Parts: sequence; structure tokens; C-alpha cells
Amino acid sequence: MDRAGSDGVTRIAQSFGRAAASYDAHSAPQRHAAARLAELIAAESLPAAPRVLELGCGTGHLTAELQRRLAGAVPGDTATHNFFCSDIAAPMVAACRARLPHCHYFVMDGERPAVGGGFDLVCANLTAQWFRDLPQTLARLAALLAPGGLLALSTLGAESFKEWRAAHAALGLRSGTQPFVDAATLRASFPAGRLALDEELFVERADAALDLPRRLRAIGAATPAPGHRPLSAGQLRRVLRALGPQPSLTYQILYARFRPASA
Repeated sequence: MDRAGSDGVTRIAQSFGRAAASYDAHSAPQRHAAARLAELIAAESLPAAPRVLELGCGTGHLTAELQRRLAGAVPGDTATHNFFCSDIAAPMVAACRARLPHCHYFVMDGERPAVGGGFDLVCANLTAQWFRDLPQTLARLAALLAPGGLLALSTLGAESFKEWRAAHAALGLRSGTQPFVDAATLRASFPAGRLALDEELFVERADAALDLPRRLRAIGAATPAPGHRPLSAGQLRRVLRALGPQPSLTYQILYARFRPASA
């Protein structure tokens, strides 16, 4: 990884680490996506007590949903000891461990998984949008699967935050939001195999426009795209006014379930 890439990973880890304490109170889209992804995973064919690797576990939204849905596992059951949960931010790992103490935990960059293979399920909820090389990372994650294993993830699609980008464009400004993939690009990023892909729109509303960027900061997701110059205070006020009296942010959420060709 070059220095710029390393610095970017560090900024993301620090941003999410600072947000560990405020994440649960401001992560409605992430909680929604976790429940939906877990529902889709539970409908798939998996062993009774699957060996699970989770990337970007955060405070445990997906972890808790999967433990509840897969074989009816509850904290303390033998099945929960098959969960291996990771995040790039150490404070997030600590928060998830405090909530669900019977899993295995470690700090890890999901793009470069430093674990052995043999997992029945590799999963990530709203994490893949931070991957810098999506095809290469998906190939690495697929290689961690046991025969017949499932790679399942949710990620943000290209229509996400369209209101925010439109408000910037109307003022001749450039938004600093990260670029997100469309469904076709995500589909083409997987290696050879069987892929099911769904999408939905989740709209988050606020009483005041300033609440929207505050919520993103509170969950650690406000890291700008590389090279973006922050807006001045005056420019930000103009953007917030352009969002109107009933501000909202749209999340386009893509849900992928993938099995390699050899499965």
C-alpha cells in the first residue's frame, strides 16, 4: 500500500474510533441495513452453527442480528463462539465486545484480512464502500470461504446522498462525499460464481439540515473523498439552506450474496 493509501486507512480508522461512543444513537441506516442483511443471510443455506467472519463489526448491529437468526443463537451459546468479529477501529471492537462478549475479536483492515480461511460465512454491513480496491478485496474475501461458503455484504450505491450532492451542484460546489458504486459495477467486481443482488432506498429525515452532517460525524462516516477541500463556513451555510425546510438523505443500499464458482 502506498503512503497516501495508508494515510487514508488511518484517517478512516481514527474517525470511526472517535465515533464509537455516539454510534448507536445515530446509526439508524446502519441498523436497518444490518437487519435486512441478516434476514437475507438467514434465508441462505448454511450449516447449523456456521463459522462466521464479520468485517467492520462496529458496535455489533449485524453481529447481534446474526446471532439471533442463525440457529437461534444467544450470547453464551456454543454457536456464538464460532463468530470472529473484526473492525479497523479498536474502540469499535471494544464496544462490540462489551455488547456481545462471547465472540472472538480482533482489529483488522477488511481489505487485507489477516486470518486463515475455512469460514462458512464472511459478511460485512455497510463496510465495502470504504474499500479502495473492491474487486481485489472481494477476491481475497471469497478465498476465505470454506467449500459451499457464502460471502454476504451490504454497501452504499451510487444514488446515496443524492440530495447532498444536488445542493452542492446547485451552488457550483463539489461535494466531498466518497464515490459509491452502482449495481452494475458491484456485480462486475465479484469473481466468478453465483451472485444475488438486491437494492433498496432508505431515507433518513431530519428536523434541521445541520442534523444530517452531524449524524454522519457521530457515526464516523464523514471522512471526505481524497483531495477534497472543506467548504468555508459560508459555503456550508448555503448548502444547508439549499437542502430546504424538510431535509433528508437517501441511502441506496445494495445487498449481495455470493458463492464462488467452485461452491
